[in-house]
Amino acid sequence: MKNFKLYLLAVFVILLFNSCENEEDILVDTPTDTEILARNSNPLANRGPTITFGRYYGKCQGNQCVEIFRLIENTLLEDTVDNYPVLGSMYQGKFTSFKGADRVETARILPEFPIELLNSKRTVFGTPDAGDWGGIYLEYQDAGVHRYWLVDLETSNINKSLRPYVELIDKTVNEINDINNLN
Repeated sequence: MKNFKLYLLAVFVILLFNSCENEEDILVDTPTDTEILARNSNPLANRGPTITFGRYYGKCQGNQCVEIFRLIENTLLEDTVDNYPVLGSMYQGKFTSFKGADRVETARILPEFPIELLNSKRTVFGTPDAGDWGGIYLEYQDAGVHRYWLVDLETSNINKSLRPYVELIDKTVNEINDINNLN
């Protein structure tokens, strides 16, 4: 009988603590106007991933040596700084809208982004621009992730799984250049 009373007492205490925890879960904090404004002013809070991408050549002349773009929520922006990407730091550019950006096919850039890049600790794939054949710059930014990669434009130097995406980026940069030449 004594064990039964202890058993009931233990069950009662457990139920008492569980009911207290559940009551706390029922109470929902309503965000203040300041918290809502702060959340809305955070550029990553309400938008999906941002992809910065482009192509670069070291031994080159003209304005097509470095072409870097940023895709934010179906808005394509062009970098006006045109610095050669370097290992060890993310690309620092100045991105602005450009005439004809709405005519560039960008629907595949985010959905086809190679997830294997996010899972890899590497930042360089192949030997980008080592033989003056160019490189691809990729940068992925989302709420908790911000990474970049330098990828060889010579697709025979990289994993077969990355080749279609490198070709997509190369094709997109060519398309942008064609549109810019028309403007």
